Amino acid sequence: MNRPTALRRPPAAPSPEPETVPCTDAVRAFELTDVVSHLLRRAHFRAEALFMQTFHDEDLTPRQKALLITVCKHPGATQNQLAEDIALDRNSLADMINRLVRKGYLRRRRSADDKRAYAVTITQAGVDVLERVLPRDKDVEDAIIAALPPEYRALFVKCLKLMAGVGS
Repeated sequence: MNRPTALRRPPAAPSPEPETVPCTDAVRAFELTDVVSHLLRRAHFRAEALFMQTFHDEDLTPRQKALLITVCKHPGATQNQLAEDIALDRNSLADMINRLVRKGYLRRRRSADDKRAYAVTITQAGVDVLERVLPRDKDVEDAIIAALPPEYRALFVKCLKLMAGVGS
């Protein structure tokens, strides 16, 4: 049953929050630039920006390049296998494959071994884009790691592989 309008109270106004809230000692002592996950994210964004700057004319992302290379090396691999190979969740991979199929770089068909799965192959247009990109890709990789002294670079790559679970 509704109360008469005259008897309803207006909602209480939220209490104003101060414009600034003081940080705690723990927050003041915390150095974000010493946090490995934060530094990896920043390095990742820098690497992607360098890639996009170099390959702005190719309409290709670093993950799409990785997928094209992997499909070229493993023709007929299923989407599940590819997702595992490039460390990408299956939904994101399916979206990426759809985009690359629309661009004409990949072909997707039902797997002969498992009719529930899709097998993916690269097209000539996909190979052509890799042939244009890969010769210049070394310059991007060199620019990404250029901030490190040369004697640290191999060790840095080895450490990244260990962290990513792909190093031995």
